[in-house]
Amino acid sequence: MIDLLRTSGPVAMTQCKTLIFNIANKETIEEALESTAKMIAEIRASEEGQEGMAAFLEKRKPNWVK
Repeated sequence: MIDLLRTSGPVAMTQCKTLIFNIANKETIEEALESTAKMIAEIRASEEGQEGMAAFLEKRKPNWVK
C-alpha cells in the first residue's frame, strides 16, 4: 500500500488529505459531493493531472516517481 501511495501525485495526495479532513470534520454529505467534484476537476486540469494522464497514455511513470 505504501508503494502505491508513493506513486501518487504529491499535490493530489495533499488534496485527498484535505478532502478527508473536510468530510470528517466540516462538510455535510451534500457539500462533500460538490467539493469532491470540484477538486477532481481542478486536479485533472492541473499540470500534475495532465502529466499523470500523459504518463498513463504513454505507458511510462510520471515525472514525480523516482
